[in-house]
Amino acid sequence: METAIRQGKIPFYASDTFPYGLSRSGYFSIGESEELIKYGDTLYGLHNGLLSPENAEEAMFVAELNSDETATLDAVKLWKKFLIVITKSNSFYSLSPSKKAAF
Repeated sequence: METAIRQGKIPFYASDTFPYGLSRSGYFSIGESEELIKYGDTLYGLHNGLLSPENAEEAMFVAELNSDETATLDAVKLWKKFLIVITKSNSFYSLSPSKKAAF
């Protein structure tokens, strides 16, 4: 991803949600996980208002992130995908009954 967004000060692993790493989660490609590790700290800060945009692309990231329209920046698409993954509920449906019938 060619971007003017600054790299994070620390690598972004999101180890509380992905204890085995972003690349092993099955949700992100290798390239996407590398981009999240590289830029995730900055994207997180911009999303939560902890960082203020320093250039036009970062301001565009914040504007597109808060917009309901289709994103044009790759960073916005990736961050929205990350947000969907971490907020998705993990429901498990079984075809077998939960208790065995007593005969």
